[in-house]
Amino acid sequence: MGLAESLSKPNVIVTGASGLVGGAFVNAARDHFNVHAVARRGQADTDVPPHENVRWHRCDIGDEHQVSRLIDFIGADARIDFLFHFAGYYDFTYRDNKEYRRTNVDGTRHLLAGAARLGIKRFVFSSSLAVSAFDDPRRVITEQTPADADYPYARSKRQAEELVRDFSAQFPCTIVRLAALFSDWCEYAPLYVLLNYLLGEGLLSRLVVGRGETALPYLHLQDLNGLWLKIIENHERLGRLDVLAGSPNGCVSHRELFAAAQLGWGGDGELGGAIHAPVWLATAGLALRLLLGRCLGRPPFERPWMMRYIDKRMKIDAHATHGRLGWAPKPRNHILRRLPFIIENMKRNPVAWERRNLAMTKQTVAERPGLTIYNAMAVVKPAVIESFVAYISADRNKNLYPHYRELDPVELRLRAELACQMLESSVRLGDHFSILAYANHLARCRIREGIGREELAGALEQLAALLEAALAAHPGLGGYRQRIYLEIGLKMQLILDEIEETYESA
Repeated sequence: MGLAESLSKPNVIVTGASGLVGGAFVNAARDHFNVHAVARRGQADTDVPPHENVRWHRCDIGDEHQVSRLIDFIGADARIDFLFHFAGYYDFTYRDNKEYRRTNVDGTRHLLAGAARLGIKRFVFSSSLAVSAFDDPRRVITEQTPADADYPYARSKRQAEELVRDFSAQFPCTIVRLAALFSDWCEYAPLYVLLNYLLGEGLLSRLVVGRGETALPYLHLQDLNGLWLKIIENHERLGRLDVLAGSPNGCVSHRELFAAAQLGWGGDGELGGAIHAPVWLATAGLALRLLLGRCLGRPPFERPWMMRYIDKRMKIDAHATHGRLGWAPKPRNHILRRLPFIIENMKRNPVAWERRNLAMTKQTVAERPGLTIYNAMAVVKPAVIESFVAYISADRNKNLYPHYRELDPVELRLRAELACQMLESSVRLGDHFSILAYANHLARCRIREGIGREELAGALEQLAALLEAALAAHPGLGGYRQRIYLEIGLKMQLILDEIEETYESA
């Protein structure tokens, strides 16, 4: 692809790029857009492969300084057309958690403020249909239904939606309330747990709690990707603020899933084999399982709050969204038609099945030491560079660095700055090998300047040692000494190995 073609592509930011929604959209959009993918994790730890149109950025959106720095970095590189905000926090405990406020509310505010500085064409926010209560069996949820559900996740999404409404006075915004999302690997935690029961052995495989009328709308990731692309395609026809429903119409019950799962597994699909457990009995059984789980250190996925939704139906009418965008979920992607494919993946690839789905049941925010180190590098870098210049200039080192000592101090600082930036970039990407091209280019440049391998390697080793020491002394990184070595020392060793090979082949 030529430079002109690359520059002609729209530029989009995608937050939550390491998650299910964000990762799927990055993979779907990369051939059509220049994508700035934003996540807490490095790209190497995700299912998003490297691509020439994808630039990966590590950022914790709950940290205002990190977001501001990210916006400055991206804004200096390109004019951004669209920002898709998929990053968010959710767990299945039903308890409040500071991350609901920090990530879902404050993180959204930080991104909206950044979007205002970028002058984007549209901000797209992924919310959830679960922001609307569905206790009333007569209620049919539409795009206009109030966000009136009252539990921590729903409240945080409602507050984030209110922020989006406020900022829509500055630039166009779209709120998309999503159904329960799944793929051909399942990847929706409640469905994964349900299928493990239904496709297991013994009485639990035949157990249906209540009447089996618990029902949700399900949307396949392929259809969701189509929705995002339709928003871009129709962005000029959309309003200043739109609330859309990313969902099929209606809902699918446990009764229907039970029959389809049995049929897909090889049974007859008849509900005659089902054992219906009354809610009170299921609640008592869950209490015993929770007690046993606490004793063994392995609590079950189910929680008492889930019992209140037994036989409740979240009925959706998304006709307005379908007509507005010219988009609707494809019949072949309906959850009941995809269950045979999901079950086939479960049978044939049990290791991949477990890996993908267990990740969806985690209830904590994973610590990202690499991201913490990356942000600390920006703080310690100026002092590290000054220490490096002083070290090179010291009289005791005049025989070790004759060529570097001839450089103007400004030039020496620039070279140290570039080396630090390459290390920063590698830490930001979470990739040990992204710096090898830099090492090869650096070696070739120094060879042309007449600088020997020992002088170049010694200078870089000293810079890395100063950086490691500064990071180890930085507040909050006291327990990260080994990780600092992996992020700085090991990467520098890779650089030195590549430099040695380049010198030998010169």
